[in-house]
Amino acid sequence: MSDSNPGQCSGGQLMKTYSFGTETVPVALAGDLLVGSVHDGKNYKIMLARLDGEEIVETRFLAGENDWEGHSALDLGDNYLIGGAVEGVATPDGGEGWKAYLARLDKSLNPLWELKLNVRNNGAVYSILLSNDGVFIAGETGRPGNKGFFMGKVSKEGELLWLRDFGSWEDAVFTALLPSENGPVAIGSAKEKRWKVRAFEFTKDGEPLGENVLAGGIALNACLWNGKLVLAGYRREDFWLRIGERDVKLGKGSATSLLPAGNKLLVGGELEGKAVVVEILEGEELEVRELWENGWVEVLGMDVVAGVTGDWKMVLLSACQSDKKLRN
Repeated sequence: MSDSNPGQCSGGQLMKTYSFGTETVPVALAGDLLVGSVHDGKNYKIMLARLDGEEIVETRFLAGENDWEGHSALDLGDNYLIGGAVEGVATPDGGEGWKAYLARLDKSLNPLWELKLNVRNNGAVYSILLSNDGVFIAGETGRPGNKGFFMGKVSKEGELLWLRDFGSWEDAVFTALLPSENGPVAIGSAKEKRWKVRAFEFTKDGEPLGENVLAGGIALNACLWNGKLVLAGYRREDFWLRIGERDVKLGKGSATSLLPAGNKLLVGGELEGKAVVVEILEGEELEVRELWENGWVEVLGMDVVAGVTGDWKMVLLSACQSDKKLRN
């Protein structure tokens, strides 16, 4: 069962909250399709929600054996790709037995094909990157004490073309998959006594080209903006960004989502217990906008902002509403 309740943002705007179980968490947006995970009181299932602004006009759920989670999505125009983890058991330290999952859906949200990969007996697809002859996928694999990343390439028909499983660290958090002239670049944070953000370069055929340490800290998202690499996450307990060579820390919290929008960069997350969007102009001036109390922003789109409340309900807010200045 779902519920939709209008509420008030801290700046006075209307927002919609939705709940499809004990937890409803959005994680990725592909065109008008919002992908996430829902806990129904027993298991997790993948949420597919078609949007019209901040209104949900259609929902579908993908489930099966054990737990299913949605983590990534890509709009292909005539259909969608979604990535995640399936048939595992969720636990506080990340779970076990997950199969990395990729599916192609038609516009009616019906699966055209599904791919389930056993990568080190515990994998999840966190990023999808389109190529000329298929898609690159990447994510986390392994368990604490032996965590790593993987990257692969899948044909448009759902055939796995190649797969690379790499790294063995005390802990690891996948960040993003970005394009480069030579091939895809996987970015992730790995812990060896201290957390460091690393970049792993590959050719289009999956041959490793090199590895670089980018920064200290944990990056939860990354993008390219105005020719600069942007990392978003946290250092110790601080909301942290790195824009090119510049580090920005804004207080207790975490940066979780990024949206390059021309001469502006939008950063979503949680700051001092409030869901926020930070706007950064080309000259890198900052403006923080508080959206709602006790929650955080998970997804930024051109038309909608999506996040979570402290009691694990989903919030949808029109981007034109969130664009009002709430705090200088």
